Order: sequence, then structure tokens, then C-alpha cells
Amino acid sequence: MQRLYLAALLGVAAVPALAVTQSVTASTTDQYWFRNAGFFEIGRISLQYGTDRIVDIDTSVRLVDQGWGNESPVENAVYVGLFNGDAELYRIHVAGASHEMSTQTYDLAMNANDQLQLNAALGQLNWADHPYVNVRFYTHAAGYPGWELHTFDDSMVVSSVPEPGTFGMLLAGLGLLGACAGRRRRM
Repeated sequence: MQRLYLAALLGVAAVPALAVTQSVTASTTDQYWFRNAGFFEIGRISLQYGTDRIVDIDTSVRLVDQGWGNESPVENAVYVGLFNGDAELYRIHVAGASHEMSTQTYDLAMNANDQLQLNAALGQLNWADHPYVNVRFYTHAAGYPGWELHTFDDSMVVSSVPEPGTFGMLLAGLGLLGACAGRRRRM
């Protein structure tokens, strides 16, 4: 019987925390230097209270700077930001527009420095004081004459591990112990 309990406990320890995956999509965004330059939110994903790690962020966007002015993929760009209320804690440049239409993707799992810095910013949070944390997907059109930013088929997928994942591991372990106890009664 002791072996059975030991096996159950080892099984509980081996269960990984479950990642929560959420997504945001938008068909198009249009920004013009003379009308709506600056930041424009495509969408946001609220993190569960106590989330302690973002495992991955994947984005895909088709974009172009269709204006007649110069181009700057650094300024006319798409970003992902970690926000606490309105305060931006960390920003990732995920795509930059030029005069040629292009589809650009970003994968946080392939960018170790961004993943480290983003999770460090998330780890600094005191969730009791800052319960409204979200990941925002947004564009930034430079406000120079002749500049525009147009995006199409925008998508962002965020996989995070909420702290309650350990609760899930506990429930899985208790279920396993219950199954073992039921089997013992039948023998």
C-alpha cells in the first residue's frame, strides 16, 4: 500500500501546471498621420489573478505603410505590451511597416531575452495591489506628414500559467488517491 501512495505522490509531482491559452483577432486597422496617429489598440487579454508566467505569445500581422512620406518600420509598427492598468510594464516590437506589403510573425518562445524580461516584469507585480494585468496588442502610427499604417488579419495568441495551476495538480493527485483507495476496497 505504501508503494501505491508513493506512486500517487510521484504522479502528482510530475503533473505540469496547465497553461491557459487566449487569443485576439482583428480583420483590419487603418491609421493616418493627419487623423489618428499614435497608439491604437487591436485587442487585449486579461491575465488571471496570480498568473506567474507567460509561456508564449504568437502574433501574425499583414501590414503596409501606404503613405507617400518616408518609412520607418521602427516607428510605424505593431507591439505587444504587458500592462498593469494603464501603466506599460514591458513592450515587444512584433512587426514594422514599410511601403511593401508583408506578413510578419513573432514567437516569444523563440526570443529568450524578451521572454525573460517579460516574465521578470510579471514577477515584480504584487497581485494584491495590481489585480488588473493584461497583455495588449496594438499599433503605433508615426505622426509624420504622409505616413500611414494599415494592418490586416491581425492575430495574437497568449499562453500563460496562472498560479491556480498548482490547485489543478492537487486535484489530480487527490483523484488518483481516490481511485487507488477505491481499487483497494474492491480487492
